[in-house]
Amino acid sequence: MALVDLLLVVGIIAGIYSLLAIGMNMHWGDTGLLNFAHAAFFAVGAYTSAILTTPPATGSLATRVVGFDFPIIVGLVAGTALAGVVGVLIALPSVRLEGDYLAIVTLSAAELIRLLIHNEAWLTTGAQTLKNIPRPLDGAIPVSYDLFYFVLVWAIVAVCYLLFERLSSSPFGRVLHAIRENDDVPLALGKNTYVFKLKSFGIGAAIAGLAGGLWAHYVYAISSIMFLPSITFLIWAAVIIGGAGSYGGAILGASVIVGLRQITRFIPGDVPFGDQLSYIRLMVVGVVLILVLYYRPEGLLGDAERLQAGTSE
Repeated sequence: MALVDLLLVVGIIAGIYSLLAIGMNMHWGDTGLLNFAHAAFFAVGAYTSAILTTPPATGSLATRVVGFDFPIIVGLVAGTALAGVVGVLIALPSVRLEGDYLAIVTLSAAELIRLLIHNEAWLTTGAQTLKNIPRPLDGAIPVSYDLFYFVLVWAIVAVCYLLFERLSSSPFGRVLHAIRENDDVPLALGKNTYVFKLKSFGIGAAIAGLAGGLWAHYVYAISSIMFLPSITFLIWAAVIIGGAGSYGGAILGASVIVGLRQITRFIPGDVPFGDQLSYIRLMVVGVVLILVLYYRPEGLLGDAERLQAGTSE
């Protein structure tokens, strides 16, 4: 049973990372937006849902004075919506930029949000851990709670996958693809590419916020250190490994990343460099990323023809 329980936990984390990768794939794979603020949207969703569903902290040592004790569904919906709004607000001045400039602005915005969360103790508990986040149907499930949450998370992943696949093949999605290749073309055809970029950024950020809410209600306690920029870079690696532009690839890539990071946890601490395992995990991800880029640059489920067309221009 211990192995089954471990696989369920890994599966839950993989599902949450898959949602993050789906949102990132909309930004980069569909629209060509270089976004490095994904960890911030993840944090906004997590903290919004946690604050709305927990009561205000009490006691002489309490720092957080805000809490609403709302139902969990309210927290998840609000976290998803607020992450989308924050995404649009970041995109308003930045999506007119391209390449490195857009990356710098989004990375700076993400760090600003993380520092706000870290320092506003009255709202988020600051550097301390925000605890006692309620779990959906906790105590009312006749089976293993991890099994229930695994099914819940992957059901949401399946719904999001179907919705985003349909959206990608819709007229809206085709405009995004045209923007990705060369936004002068849809602009010449009368499409307001700025508005389409805003919509893409907001939708992708909202899905990251949903992932954050699911994460917060699973781990029961969160802190600002959980939302470092390294999360964004892991999701980038997932999208690249799976294949940019492929939502199935985004899910596969996220699962590969989580699997690689969890497998390395079984390495004994007394082996050479055992005290550096956290860095070794990142190195393993980097090695796999390099191998995929070398042997299959379009990604595991990416479109080789689209990659060749893009590189030939």
